[in-house]
Amino acid sequence: MPTFAERVHEKSPLLTRGDRTLLHELLENPVEAPLWRGEDLARRAGAHPAAATRLAQRLGYDGYLQLREELRAEHNRRLTGSADRFRSEQRERGSQGPLSALVDSEVRALDMLVRHLDDDLLAEVADEIAGARRIFVFGRGNASVLAELMDRRLRRFGITSVNLAGSGRDLAERILPLREDDLVLAFAFRRAPRDLGPLLRHVGAVGARSVLVTDSLHTLDPAPTTVLAAPRGDLDGFASLTVPMAISNAIVLALAQRHPRLTLPALDRLDDLLPVFD
Repeated sequence: MPTFAERVHEKSPLLTRGDRTLLHELLENPVEAPLWRGEDLARRAGAHPAAATRLAQRLGYDGYLQLREELRAEHNRRLTGSADRFRSEQRERGSQGPLSALVDSEVRALDMLVRHLDDDLLAEVADEIAGARRIFVFGRGNASVLAELMDRRLRRFGITSVNLAGSGRDLAERILPLREDDLVLAFAFRRAPRDLGPLLRHVGAVGARSVLVTDSLHTLDPAPTTVLAAPRGDLDGFASLTVPMAISNAIVLALAQRHPRLTLPALDRLDDLLPVFD
């Protein structure tokens, strides 16, 4: 059964402005929203009392009560800490060894990847990266590993890239030259890092584009221009970076395949330079 976030992502083109106002209230109040009645939500959004039910049905729920139960379940899952996720994984694994259990889990997650993304969307992202003046790469926590790797690979292709690492003040300094012909590539999972919302607002203010690689953050406000979303595994269990790493690698391969005149000569020049510095 799809999650609330997946339903919103799938039905997004069908949602009205009123629906989005209701969703904004739900997303801005993740702790309180699972306790609201439909009329409570509608009143906060300045909408008709029946609006909450219409939103729920548009998202594929029987009614608002079912939507609220899903919000409560997802809220409880978000309260699960890292240690609890490992305990859940161990219970699921039973007597199976960690290596074989990990391989099984990753294979299932990678198999699901092709159901959530397709080559056409990856091609669009590759074209946007190739056409941008400069790429700003963002990641926090575990996602910073992917940001650093993508920053390095873009530079190897001769693409001007800026890794938005460091504190919020560092980020502000580094996005100062951001213009409408630039692109922000962000990685974020489970919970949106504190700096992501302000970053996306600034991207929108200057008219630049943004791409988010994520597992469950379908409903950010403001929304990224493009979302590449696929689950990393069981929501309650351990989730590795294998799936977002595969997405990153697919973007790199799409860049090389679709824009060889941009990327491959840069690799040739790098091959000539590396012995000089070895």
